Amino acid sequence: MTTDHRPDRNADRAAGRFALVAVLLPAWSIIAALVIQLAALPSLPDPAATHWGASGGPDGFGPSWIFPLLTVLLGLGVPALIAAALLPGLRRGERGPTYRFMGAFALGLAVFLAVGLTGAVLMQAGLADAADAPAVWPALLLAAGLGALAGIAGWFLQPHQEWPLPRGTLSTLDLAPGERAVWLSTTSLSLGAAAGIGLAVVALVGTAVVVWLSGGVLVAVVVTLAAALVAGLAATTIAFHLRVDDAGLTARSALGWPVFRVPLTDIASASAVQVNPMGEFGGWGLRFAPGRFGIVLRAGEGVEILRANGKRVVVTADDATTGAALLQTLASQRA
Repeated sequence: MTTDHRPDRNADRAAGRFALVAVLLPAWSIIAALVIQLAALPSLPDPAATHWGASGGPDGFGPSWIFPLLTVLLGLGVPALIAAALLPGLRRGERGPTYRFMGAFALGLAVFLAVGLTGAVLMQAGLADAADAPAVWPALLLAAGLGALAGIAGWFLQPHQEWPLPRGTLSTLDLAPGERAVWLSTTSLSLGAAAGIGLAVVALVGTAVVVWLSGGVLVAVVVTLAAALVAGLAATTIAFHLRVDDAGLTARSALGWPVFRVPLTDIASASAVQVNPMGEFGGWGLRFAPGRFGIVLRAGEGVEILRANGKRVVVTADDATTGAALLQTLASQRA
Protein backbone atom coordinates (compact mmCIF):
# COMPACT_ATOMS: atom_id res chain seq x y z
CA MET A 1 0.00 0.00 0.00
CA THR A 2 1.38 3.40 -0.94
CA THR A 3 0.48 6.93 0.07
CA ASP A 4 -0.43 9.43 -2.61
CA HIS A 5 1.66 12.58 -2.18
CA ARG A 6 0.74 14.25 -5.45
CA PRO A 7 0.47 18.05 -5.33
CA ASP A 8 -2.98 19.27 -4.31
CA ARG A 9 -4.61 22.38 -2.97
CA ASN A 10 -2.83 21.96 0.38
CA ALA A 11 0.50 21.68 -1.43
CA ASP A 12 -0.17 24.95 -3.25
CA ARG A 13 -1.09 26.60 0.04
CA ALA A 14 2.05 25.33 1.80
CA ALA A 15 4.29 26.41 -1.09
CA GLY A 16 2.63 29.83 -1.24
CA ARG A 17 3.04 30.45 2.49
CA PHE A 18 6.64 29.28 2.36
CA ALA A 19 7.37 31.66 -0.53
CA LEU A 20 5.79 34.51 1.44
CA VAL A 21 7.84 33.77 4.57
CA ALA A 22 11.15 32.77 2.99
CA VAL A 23 11.23 35.10 -0.04
CA LEU A 24 8.80 38.02 -0.05
CA LEU A 25 8.99 39.14 3.58
CA PRO A 26 12.81 38.89 3.71
CA ALA A 27 13.04 40.82 0.43
CA TRP A 28 10.81 43.61 1.77
CA SER A 29 12.88 43.78 4.97
CA ILE A 30 16.17 43.99 3.08
CA ILE A 31 14.86 46.58 0.61
CA ALA A 32 13.70 48.79 3.49
CA ALA A 33 17.10 48.41 5.17
CA LEU A 34 18.92 49.29 1.94
CA VAL A 35 16.87 52.45 1.45
CA ILE A 36 17.76 53.64 4.97
CA GLN A 37 21.44 52.66 4.65
CA LEU A 38 21.95 54.31 1.27
CA ALA A 39 20.35 57.51 2.54
CA ALA A 40 22.69 57.55 5.56
CA LEU A 41 25.96 56.56 3.81
CA PRO A 42 26.97 60.12 2.79
CA SER A 43 26.96 61.17 6.46
CA LEU A 44 29.26 58.34 7.63
CA PRO A 45 32.94 58.92 8.43
CA ASP A 46 35.58 57.66 6.02
CA PRO A 47 36.69 55.03 6.87
CA ALA A 48 33.69 53.74 8.76
CA ALA A 49 33.71 51.33 11.68
CA THR A 50 33.06 47.86 10.24
CA HIS A 51 33.92 45.63 13.19
CA TRP A 52 33.37 45.84 16.93
CA GLY A 53 35.34 43.99 19.63
CA ALA A 54 34.12 42.09 22.66
CA SER A 55 33.89 45.32 24.65
CA GLY A 56 31.44 46.69 22.08
CA GLY A 57 33.77 49.39 20.78
CA PRO A 58 34.96 49.61 17.15
CA ASP A 59 38.24 47.88 16.37
CA GLY A 60 38.06 47.47 12.58
CA PHE A 61 37.52 50.06 9.85
CA GLY A 62 36.78 50.04 6.14
CA PRO A 63 34.65 51.56 3.38
CA SER A 64 31.02 52.26 4.27
CA TRP A 65 29.70 50.46 1.18
CA ILE A 66 30.46 47.16 2.93
CA PHE A 67 27.21 47.49 4.92
CA PRO A 68 24.78 47.51 1.98
CA LEU A 69 26.88 44.88 0.21
CA LEU A 70 26.67 42.49 3.18
CA THR A 71 22.99 43.29 3.55
CA VAL A 72 22.33 42.17 -0.02
CA LEU A 73 24.73 39.18 -0.07
CA LEU A 74 23.52 37.66 3.18
CA GLY A 75 20.05 39.14 3.64
CA LEU A 76 18.89 38.24 0.14
CA GLY A 77 21.37 35.51 -0.82
CA VAL A 78 20.75 33.08 2.06
CA PRO A 79 16.91 33.20 1.84
CA ALA A 80 17.17 32.82 -1.95
CA LEU A 81 19.31 29.69 -1.56
CA ILE A 82 16.88 28.25 1.00
CA ALA A 83 13.91 28.91 -1.27
CA ALA A 84 15.66 27.48 -4.34
CA ALA A 85 16.45 24.27 -2.45
CA LEU A 86 13.07 23.74 -0.77
CA LEU A 87 10.30 25.23 -2.92
CA PRO A 88 10.42 22.50 -5.60
CA GLY A 89 9.82 19.82 -2.98
CA LEU A 90 6.92 21.70 -1.44
CA ARG A 91 5.33 22.12 -4.86
CA ARG A 92 5.60 18.35 -5.35
CA GLY A 93 3.61 17.89 -2.16
CA GLU A 94 6.45 16.99 0.21
CA ARG A 95 6.05 17.91 3.87
CA GLY A 96 7.94 17.98 7.14
CA PRO A 97 8.82 20.37 9.97
CA THR A 98 12.18 21.15 8.34
CA TYR A 99 10.45 23.03 5.51
CA ARG A 100 8.55 25.11 8.03
CA PHE A 101 11.63 25.75 10.18
CA MET A 102 13.83 26.79 7.24
CA GLY A 103 11.20 29.24 6.01
CA ALA A 104 11.01 30.79 9.47
CA PHE A 105 14.82 30.81 9.71
CA ALA A 106 15.12 32.68 6.41
CA LEU A 107 12.78 35.42 7.63
CA GLY A 108 14.41 35.67 11.07
CA LEU A 109 17.89 35.91 9.55
CA ALA A 110 16.84 38.59 7.07
CA VAL A 111 15.27 40.72 9.80
CA PHE A 112 18.29 40.24 12.07
CA LEU A 113 20.68 41.36 9.32
CA ALA A 114 18.47 44.23 8.19
CA VAL A 115 18.15 45.66 11.71
CA GLY A 116 21.70 44.90 12.85
CA LEU A 117 23.53 46.27 9.80
CA THR A 118 21.25 49.28 9.52
CA GLY A 119 21.82 50.01 13.21
CA ALA A 120 25.60 49.85 12.66
CA VAL A 121 25.19 52.46 9.90
CA LEU A 122 22.88 54.84 11.77
CA MET A 123 24.98 54.88 14.94
CA GLN A 124 27.85 56.40 12.90
CA ALA A 125 25.84 58.98 11.01
CA GLY A 126 27.27 62.48 11.51
CA LEU A 127 30.47 61.32 13.24
CA ALA A 128 33.76 62.88 12.19
CA ASP A 129 35.78 59.85 13.38
CA ALA A 130 34.49 56.28 13.33
CA ALA A 131 36.54 55.52 16.46
CA ASP A 132 33.94 57.56 18.37
CA ALA A 133 31.15 55.17 17.36
CA PRO A 134 29.15 53.83 20.32
CA ALA A 135 29.00 50.18 21.38
CA VAL A 136 27.22 47.92 18.94
CA TRP A 137 25.58 45.68 21.55
CA PRO A 138 22.26 47.60 21.79
CA ALA A 139 21.80 47.35 18.03
CA LEU A 140 22.67 43.64 18.03
CA LEU A 141 20.32 42.89 20.92
CA LEU A 142 17.50 44.74 19.17
CA ALA A 143 18.27 42.89 15.92
CA ALA A 144 18.32 39.52 17.71
CA GLY A 145 15.02 40.22 19.43
CA LEU A 146 13.24 41.37 16.28
CA GLY A 147 14.79 38.52 14.27
CA ALA A 148 13.53 35.98 16.81
CA LEU A 149 10.03 37.48 16.75
CA ALA A 150 10.06 37.46 12.94
CA GLY A 151 11.14 33.81 12.92
CA ILE A 152 8.35 32.85 15.34
CA ALA A 153 5.82 34.72 13.21
CA GLY A 154 7.19 32.99 10.10
CA TRP A 155 6.68 29.59 11.77
CA PHE A 156 3.03 30.26 12.55
CA LEU A 157 2.34 31.80 9.15
CA GLN A 158 3.00 28.41 7.56
CA PRO A 159 0.62 25.44 7.78
CA HIS A 160 1.38 22.47 9.99
CA GLN A 161 1.62 19.30 7.93
CA GLU A 162 3.62 16.22 8.86
CA TRP A 163 5.26 13.83 6.41
CA PRO A 164 4.62 10.20 7.42
CA LEU A 165 7.60 7.87 7.34
CA PRO A 166 7.42 5.46 4.40
CA ARG A 167 6.66 1.78 4.80
CA GLY A 168 9.41 -0.39 3.37
CA THR A 169 8.95 -3.18 0.85
CA LEU A 170 10.53 -6.48 1.87
CA SER A 171 11.61 -8.89 -0.85
CA THR A 172 14.24 -11.57 -1.41
CA LEU A 173 16.24 -13.04 -4.26
CA ASP A 174 16.24 -16.68 -5.30
CA LEU A 175 19.85 -17.74 -4.70
CA ALA A 176 20.86 -21.36 -5.13
CA PRO A 177 22.80 -23.03 -2.29
CA GLY A 178 26.40 -21.87 -2.43
CA GLU A 179 25.64 -19.21 -5.03
CA ARG A 180 27.23 -15.82 -4.38
CA ALA A 181 25.92 -12.45 -5.49
CA VAL A 182 27.16 -8.86 -5.31
CA TRP A 183 25.21 -5.65 -5.82
CA LEU A 184 27.09 -2.51 -6.83
CA SER A 185 25.71 0.99 -7.20
CA THR A 186 26.78 4.62 -7.04
CA THR A 187 24.73 7.36 -5.43
CA SER A 188 25.45 11.05 -5.89
CA LEU A 189 23.93 14.42 -5.19
CA SER A 190 21.51 15.71 -7.78
CA LEU A 191 22.71 18.54 -9.97
CA GLY A 192 20.46 21.01 -8.17
CA ALA A 193 21.70 20.03 -4.70
CA ALA A 194 25.34 20.11 -5.83
CA ALA A 195 24.78 23.55 -7.37
CA GLY A 196 23.18 24.77 -4.14
CA ILE A 197 26.16 23.61 -2.09
CA GLY A 198 28.51 25.20 -4.61
CA LEU A 199 26.67 28.50 -4.35
CA ALA A 200 26.81 28.31 -0.55
CA VAL A 201 30.59 27.82 -0.69
CA VAL A 202 30.93 30.73 -3.13
CA ALA A 203 28.78 32.92 -0.87
CA LEU A 204 30.92 32.05 2.16
CA VAL A 205 34.13 32.74 0.24
CA GLY A 206 32.74 36.05 -1.00
CA THR A 207 31.69 37.00 2.52
CA ALA A 208 35.15 36.09 3.83
CA VAL A 209 36.79 38.32 1.20
CA VAL A 210 34.54 41.24 2.11
CA VAL A 211 35.21 40.79 5.85
CA TRP A 212 38.96 40.54 5.24
CA LEU A 213 38.80 43.83 3.34
CA SER A 214 36.83 45.42 6.17
CA GLY A 215 39.59 44.67 8.68
CA GLY A 216 37.61 42.27 10.89
CA VAL A 217 40.36 39.66 11.16
CA LEU A 218 38.72 37.37 13.73
CA VAL A 219 35.39 37.23 11.90
CA ALA A 220 37.21 36.78 8.59
CA VAL A 221 39.14 33.79 9.98
CA VAL A 222 35.91 32.21 11.26
CA VAL A 223 34.10 32.69 7.93
CA THR A 224 37.13 31.38 5.99
CA LEU A 225 37.29 28.26 8.17
CA ALA A 226 33.55 27.78 7.71
CA ALA A 227 33.95 28.00 3.92
CA ALA A 228 36.80 25.47 4.01
CA LEU A 229 34.74 23.12 6.21
CA VAL A 230 31.70 23.28 3.93
CA ALA A 231 33.88 22.74 0.85
CA GLY A 232 35.57 19.74 2.48
CA LEU A 233 32.28 18.17 3.55
CA ALA A 234 30.85 18.70 0.08
CA ALA A 235 33.86 17.11 -1.62
CA THR A 236 33.82 14.00 0.59
CA THR A 237 30.05 13.43 0.55
CA ILE A 238 29.01 14.37 -2.98
CA ALA A 239 29.06 10.71 -4.14
CA PHE A 240 29.32 7.23 -2.61
CA HIS A 241 30.08 3.81 -4.07
CA LEU A 242 27.80 1.13 -2.58
CA ARG A 243 28.43 -2.59 -2.30
CA VAL A 244 26.27 -5.37 -0.92
CA ASP A 245 27.85 -8.81 -0.49
CA ASP A 246 28.14 -11.54 2.15
CA ALA A 247 29.95 -9.04 4.41
CA GLY A 248 26.96 -6.67 4.50
CA LEU A 249 26.62 -3.12 3.18
CA THR A 250 29.63 -0.89 2.46
CA ALA A 251 29.25 2.77 1.48
CA ARG A 252 32.53 4.42 0.47
CA SER A 253 32.95 8.06 -0.52
CA ALA A 254 34.08 8.61 -4.11
CA LEU A 255 37.22 10.20 -2.61
CA GLY A 256 37.88 7.08 -0.52
CA TRP A 257 36.85 8.54 2.84
CA PRO A 258 34.61 8.38 4.80
CA VAL A 259 33.59 4.70 4.70
CA PHE A 260 30.45 3.32 6.39
CA ARG A 261 29.83 -0.40 6.93
CA VAL A 262 26.86 -2.35 8.26
CA PRO A 263 27.98 -5.96 8.90
CA LEU A 264 25.62 -8.71 7.86
CA THR A 265 25.57 -9.97 11.45
CA ASP A 266 24.07 -6.62 12.52
CA ILE A 267 21.20 -6.63 10.00
CA ALA A 268 17.75 -7.68 11.24
CA SER A 269 16.04 -6.83 7.94
CA ALA A 270 16.48 -4.74 4.79
CA SER A 271 13.78 -3.12 2.69
CA ALA A 272 13.35 -0.70 -0.19
CA VAL A 273 11.80 2.66 0.69
CA GLN A 274 11.00 6.01 -0.91
CA VAL A 275 13.04 8.76 0.76
CA ASN A 276 12.10 12.42 1.20
CA PRO A 277 15.37 14.13 2.27
CA MET A 278 13.88 17.32 3.72
CA GLY A 279 10.78 15.77 5.24
CA GLU A 280 12.56 12.86 6.91
CA PHE A 281 16.13 14.06 7.49
CA GLY A 282 16.07 17.82 7.18
CA GLY A 283 18.33 17.93 4.13
CA TRP A 284 20.90 16.11 2.03
CA GLY A 285 24.23 14.50 2.85
CA LEU A 286 25.14 12.54 5.97
CA ARG A 287 22.04 13.00 8.09
CA PHE A 288 20.77 12.02 11.51
CA ALA A 289 17.14 11.74 12.58
CA PRO A 290 15.65 10.12 15.69
CA GLY A 291 16.65 6.46 15.46
CA ARG A 292 17.95 6.81 11.89
CA PHE A 293 21.21 7.59 10.10
CA GLY A 294 21.12 8.38 6.41
CA ILE A 295 23.43 8.77 3.45
CA VAL A 296 20.79 10.85 1.70
CA LEU A 297 21.99 12.33 -1.55
CA ARG A 298 18.73 12.55 -3.49
CA ALA A 299 15.01 12.02 -3.23
CA GLY A 300 13.58 8.70 -4.37
CA GLU A 301 14.33 5.06 -3.75
CA GLY A 302 16.72 3.87 -1.10
CA VAL A 303 17.76 0.91 1.03
CA GLU A 304 16.65 0.96 4.67
CA ILE A 305 18.38 -1.40 7.10
CA LEU A 306 16.91 -2.30 10.47
CA ARG A 307 19.88 -3.05 12.73
CA ALA A 308 19.89 -5.52 15.59
CA ASN A 309 19.74 -2.65 18.11
CA GLY A 310 16.53 -1.30 16.55
CA LYS A 311 18.16 1.67 14.82
CA ARG A 312 17.91 2.20 11.07
CA VAL A 313 20.33 3.10 8.29
CA VAL A 314 19.04 4.62 5.04
CA VAL A 315 21.05 4.93 1.83
CA THR A 316 19.53 6.43 -1.29
CA ALA A 317 20.47 4.60 -4.48
CA ASP A 318 19.24 3.59 -7.90
CA ASP A 319 17.90 0.02 -8.09
CA ALA A 320 17.51 0.02 -4.31
CA THR A 321 14.94 -2.78 -4.57
CA THR A 322 17.59 -5.22 -5.79
CA GLY A 323 20.14 -4.11 -3.20
CA ALA A 324 17.65 -4.41 -0.35
CA ALA A 325 16.43 -7.80 -1.59
CA LEU A 326 19.99 -9.16 -1.72
CA LEU A 327 20.73 -7.87 1.78
CA GLN A 328 17.51 -9.41 3.10
CA THR A 329 18.33 -12.73 1.40
CA LEU A 330 21.89 -12.83 2.76
CA ALA A 331 20.77 -11.83 6.25
CA SER A 332 18.08 -14.53 6.24
CA GLN A 333 20.53 -17.18 5.05
CA ARG A 334 23.02 -16.22 7.76
CA ALA A 335 20.34 -16.29 10.42
